[in-house]
Amino acid sequence: MPSLYLIDAHAYLHRAYHALPPLTTSKGQPVNAIYGFIRMIMKIERQYKPDYIAVCFDTAAPTFRHVAFADYKATRKETDESLVSQFPLARDAVEALSLAGYEKDGFEADDLISYFTREATKKGWDVVIVSGDKDALQLVNENVKVLNEPKDILFGPEEVKGRYGVAPEQIPEVFALMGDASDNVPGVPGIGEKTAIKLIQEYGTLEALLA
Repeated sequence: MPSLYLIDAHAYLHRAYHALPPLTTSKGQPVNAIYGFIRMIMKIERQYKPDYIAVCFDTAAPTFRHVAFADYKATRKETDESLVSQFPLARDAVEALSLAGYEKDGFEADDLISYFTREATKKGWDVVIVSGDKDALQLVNENVKVLNEPKDILFGPEEVKGRYGVAPEQIPEVFALMGDASDNVPGVPGIGEKTAIKLIQEYGTLEALLA
């Protein structure tokens, strides 16, 4: 069946920006993030030879999560302007590489990736999500893998269970208990990752635990 690779653009732009030394054009435009981003895409094309690639972007607009929880990501630092200035270049690069780029106000790249994953698997396609975001692991099944490209780890169901001790579909249950400091989402006071995993291993779901 066809293979679809879904790339979380901003995750890799951030990574490239912080991993590479400052690079600029002759006019002073920073380009280190876009340089690393393009190299990553070309590596994926060369190494994995996917049938299709879609690149998903965040937008500056608030998402439905901000509406539901006003303090969502409130503790994050402002993104460096030198990185922000490269976001439009990334969109231009995706177009220049003849790849499909997607974004939608009110939603994160993760949401678009989840949508495309669902639609592709309905067709029986194999999907690889290229992202270092642990949230993506909940989508893993026999036809959906998550590629952590910097660490060269391909997460299938067994790899997810080896890392978290639970099945991919139980990942949201664990995160609901432990929270997510990076997104400023609170968990249950006194429950960290180890306890959350132990409780879900024992009870299976958050609803069963509460009961």
